[in-house]
Amino acid sequence: MRILWFSNTISGRYGYSVVTSPVTEALQKAGHQMIVFGMQSIHPPFKDEIGRVHVGLRYDAFGSDILGNLLKAYKIDLLITVFDVWLDQAQYIPPTCQKLQIPFVSHITANSYPLSPFLARFCQFAKMLVAPSKFVEKCLYEVFPQKTIRIPHGVDLNIYKPLSEEEKQEFKERLRIEDKEFIMVSVMRNKGLQKNFPALFHAWKLMLETYEELRKDGILLILSDPLEGEGIRLDLLRNLAGLDSNNIMFIWGKPNKDLSTLEMTYENDPEGFMHNANYCFGPEEMCKLYNIADVHVISSAGESFNLPSLEAMACGTPIIMPDNTTGPELVGEGKTGLLAKCKFETTTPLISDIRYVCPKSLAECMEKLYLNKKLREKCANNARKFAKNYSWEKINKLWINLVNAVPYLG
Repeated sequence: MRILWFSNTISGRYGYSVVTSPVTEALQKAGHQMIVFGMQSIHPPFKDEIGRVHVGLRYDAFGSDILGNLLKAYKIDLLITVFDVWLDQAQYIPPTCQKLQIPFVSHITANSYPLSPFLARFCQFAKMLVAPSKFVEKCLYEVFPQKTIRIPHGVDLNIYKPLSEEEKQEFKERLRIEDKEFIMVSVMRNKGLQKNFPALFHAWKLMLETYEELRKDGILLILSDPLEGEGIRLDLLRNLAGLDSNNIMFIWGKPNKDLSTLEMTYENDPEGFMHNANYCFGPEEMCKLYNIADVHVISSAGESFNLPSLEAMACGTPIIMPDNTTGPELVGEGKTGLLAKCKFETTTPLISDIRYVCPKSLAECMEKLYLNKKLREKCANNARKFAKNYSWEKINKLWINLVNAVPYLG
């Protein structure tokens, strides 16, 4: 079968990119010809070392001026979309596929409940809908029970794993935090208000006010662009809290010694620059960051999955998440950390409800894991075990089974 996979470019470190790379590789090796259409790709078509063909954009960032041509020219049998299809810019896809009589499968991102009518209008035309979590599965199943299947995201357990104390100490020295006794890490994209950074900063400030020693011995590391245009000014938010880089540090990047990739460095490194989503770090570097964390914390108003938490768990790092969307699945089921209570609910412009975490409850979760080392160790062990359920070897088989079944679906 010839499959056009339409998502973020493989070379990126966006969540969709992390999924695209191993799944398209597995499908290619399973005998399907994969045509990978990258939403950040601007280049002529080329074939990689395993046979995948990579194609890029024409002018429109959402492919509306080239998708139809690609479907015809490459004689595509199946289209798979893996991006935010509720956007107005994606609504051209169903009529394009209908006109060419090409079925499509759509991976659905939903972080609110119930299913948004803007998502439903797209989903009605798909052959199958892929839910990455039990939360999304519930949203979809209530409207489209006959064509909803759950395929979670995965993690490479050969990369994301516990490191030695020597490796962790070396990395802490590179970030100039070797004197910190308690390290919290948060990996979240600063885009819109979804990640709810104000609640995270507020909770950490409450911790510093309660435990004075944390001002010297503790730090919250943020891997996000504090100046991202679609987000909020995290640097000003930190200032508003009366804190600085000794308490909340934004991780920067710089070229490694042989210039082959980027490595993490401390904030304001004269040889570095501010992190941003397009200049991202590779999985080996991310593994080091998760390993030095005593806790990985998410304050999001909703997630369709949350890959950073899974990657952190594979490294043996306890998790704090709100008790909304995927928190009960990733944290509650495996007892991999603690769930913070949500404070209030609101309806979004997508006509669907999201729940915001209570900063005080978030701080209470931080406090429990800070004070109780045995609890941290128990959650860490549970996290590592739980992550094994999400190895890419297991997840890729689900995608292969789905693709093989498409010709027989009604």
